[in-house]
Amino acid sequence: MGVATKTGDDGYTDIIGGKRLRKDHPAVECLGTLDELAAFLGDAKAALRCQASLRCQAALRCQASHAGSSQTADIIDSIQKDLSLLMGVLAGMPVPADGMQESRICGLIAQLELELPPMTSFAVPGANPVSAKLHIARTVCRRAERNIIGLGLDEETKAAVAPYINRLSDLLFLLAQKEA
Repeated sequence: MGVATKTGDDGYTDIIGGKRLRKDHPAVECLGTLDELAAFLGDAKAALRCQASLRCQAALRCQASHAGSSQTADIIDSIQKDLSLLMGVLAGMPVPADGMQESRICGLIAQLELELPPMTSFAVPGANPVSAKLHIARTVCRRAERNIIGLGLDEETKAAVAPYINRLSDLLFLLAQKEA
């Protein structure tokens, strides 16, 4: 099957289960916002790798710098996988038996809170390109959360999805601070 199916030319799109929704339907908007979030996270991950490469080329503490970037890139990879699963759940797949991995996100938050110095002022995005990209991802995550809440999900799905997406924006804030 090719990419250009032409099935969306009528203003509708297919989701899981053969259901067709208008492209301006709130569920489609929500799925698009989560896709946008995954793309912004990919941009941050690429910037991390570029930043690490530049540090290595300049021979400035290559191993230490690359290790921190690698850890953040690994976290972003896991989040992107979670977002694919989350989009599937919102499109009609069942919630996984082990939930949406909110506990893993909470563990990462706790780890970062221990590593980072206490905040003494309001965070202003833009300390460097990676941090700024993570702050953009955080704001898109908050928009996705607002979209999700507006969907009127069944209780099981809402109980799995809402806490995950709320914790995720907290994690993205801390990752942005770490990279700053």
